[in-house]
Amino acid sequence: MLENYKNKKIAVIWYGKEGKSTIDFLIKNNIDIENIYLLDWKNDLILEEKHNWINTVFWNKYLDNLDFFDIIIKSPWTSYYNEKIFAVKEKLSSGMQIFFENYKWKVICITGTKGKSTTSSLVYEILKKAWFNTIFLWNIWNPVLSSLDFSANYDFVVLEMSSYMLEWLKKENFISVLWNIYPDHLDWHKNFENYSNAKINILNWSEINLVFDETDDKFQLEKKYKNIKTFWKNWYYKFVKNNFYINNKIIFDDREIKLIWEHNRYNILVSLRICDIVWIDFLLLKELIKEFNPLPHRMEFIWTFKWIEFYDDAISTTPESTIASLNTFKEKIWTIFLWWLDRWYEFQSLIKKLEEFNIKNIVLFPDSWKKIKQLLDKTYNFIETSDMEEAVDFAYKYTETGKICLLSCASPSYSIWKNFEEKWDLFKKIVQSYK
Repeated sequence: MLENYKNKKIAVIWYGKEGKSTIDFLIKNNIDIENIYLLDWKNDLILEEKHNWINTVFWNKYLDNLDFFDIIIKSPWTSYYNEKIFAVKEKLSSGMQIFFENYKWKVICITGTKGKSTTSSLVYEILKKAWFNTIFLWNIWNPVLSSLDFSANYDFVVLEMSSYMLEWLKKENFISVLWNIYPDHLDWHKNFENYSNAKINILNWSEINLVFDETDDKFQLEKKYKNIKTFWKNWYYKFVKNNFYINNKIIFDDREIKLIWEHNRYNILVSLRICDIVWIDFLLLKELIKEFNPLPHRMEFIWTFKWIEFYDDAISTTPESTIASLNTFKEKIWTIFLWWLDRWYEFQSLIKKLEEFNIKNIVLFPDSWKKIKQLLDKTYNFIETSDMEEAVDFAYKYTETGKICLLSCASPSYSIWKNFEEKWDLFKKIVQSYK
């Protein structure tokens, strides 16, 4: 399929990990470097030596002449709905699109607003435990074109996929898993319809589709797509009263499982389905989940001081994922740290949960008070701050002995910190300084 890229003028948008990976892949596959153009808004980029002969267009005019190009390879970070990009949508490609055009082994694609990382990790681990030659590619942090050896004879590739990747993607793959769909990234997709359509696109051209039953009910997917089996409470793969079922037959129970929260039962059901498809003994999965630890930053216990428990849930960057944490700990939560970055989220359901579980103290980081504070109907003890040390001092002062302080943001926090890892690292460092 790379024959279609030869003797064409190719634009690569943005010189981040994806851009570098794409350029390297094109050059490795004998695409003439004179036909490759790098477009980036940064005018102070330092190119790697091997890329110095590439044509470059920088600064504010980098998207002005897209009609000049035959193929435009877009970074996931660049919105499909940018008016200049959308105007040339027929020419668009991506690193992920190139992957599917050139890789023909069995691929398992997994997406959802929240939950996809744990699901993907668990699926990868069970395939590896069953001695399949498997590679796991995370979301958008590890570009697929540089992370995978196209000449290797993998049994399976497990792909955790974002909505950015799935927008307008055309693929053929073995299994697709669709989790929950909540409003997210609406600044990129422009509205919830576009976002949900991008997520649902994962079901196109798959041999087998596995869908969370609430998502199936909400979007009526079984009426529109083939080969769908649902999981959770309805029909074929389900978890009821501490037992995992396939077609109403108990496979095993949930005793001795480290993944202790309810939402992790969904992840196990997905893995159960994968085992069923590829003929892995269910006892291998039962053995694995006894030792499988939750991912970092997802309701992760980090410290106790004076019998106050501190939990890191920094990866919860939507109201729905924070609600899942509230549903887990319930009335034990005494203090919660919240953020707000405008991705057009609605917080009414979150506010109702705060009231339902009688949360006493709220730490509001920028720009939370602009949207969350005005929705609070009852009187809370709250502090507005951009200082993590001040926030932790507040939590220690007002959280009752035996209760929980939860860092669960309900929104991204890029207005203060670079990413959730940086935020978590500071939170953990300050919390653990109390001895």
